[in-house]
Amino acid sequence: MPKKSRSSLLDLTNYSYPDKFGEWLGYKVAKFNRKKQQVETTLEIRKDHLSPAGRVHGGVISGFFDFACGVTVFTTLKTDDFCSTVELKVNYFHPIDLGDYLIAKTHVVFRGKKICVIHGYIYKKGEKKPTAMATATFNIVSGKKIIT
Repeated sequence: MPKKSRSSLLDLTNYSYPDKFGEWLGYKVAKFNRKKQQVETTLEIRKDHLSPAGRVHGGVISGFFDFACGVTVFTTLKTDDFCSTVELKVNYFHPIDLGDYLIAKTHVVFRGKKICVIHGYIYKKGEKKPTAMATATFNIVSGKKIIT
């Protein structure tokens, strides 16, 4: 996550490389609440997100969840911390189609010294029932600058 494009969220020293995957996927942070450790992110499904069956590819949703959960971990990080995904479990409840506008709502479940667990749901815009669910675990490394 580049510092410049996300500087309104946090200034994290160890996140200085551009997020080329995120630029392609198209996810965005809609709401970020550090105090409540909650985040809302969005994604609009495009044609290049579809599988050969004409529905969204599962990797798009897991990638979206990985980002959404990772940004939620950022609500717990200090300036020189960084995190990495160690586990991501996704349940898909309903198909997602071209043009669907998705909202991921994620929150911190547990934050220890070395791990952070996040839980979240994806909703189609305007729907009350979730389309997918995820639980993610992240490794936290504190106080170490990455040397480039």
